[in-house]
Amino acid sequence: MRISRRHSYRSRKNASQRGVAVIVVLALLAIILLYISANARTLYYLDREIKLIERQQIQRLAKPLPRTNSIPAIQPRTTPPP
Repeated sequence: MRISRRHSYRSRKNASQRGVAVIVVLALLAIILLYISANARTLYYLDREIKLIERQQIQRLAKPLPRTNSIPAIQPRTTPPP
């Protein structure tokens, strides 16, 4: 049996191209996974901050309103003048 060198070279070239394609796909997959994990972490911290702000606002709004230094409104007379 005689194997031509041309055919052998082509199969090596195709195999190396497929190997490079696999490495590129794995690199892209790793980048996407890093991006997803970073976004998940950011969403977790954002959720915690929103809950803290909500608790602070509930506490602030639960307190009675402070009295101001403004003049009280004039009450209309209920009895007619003499």
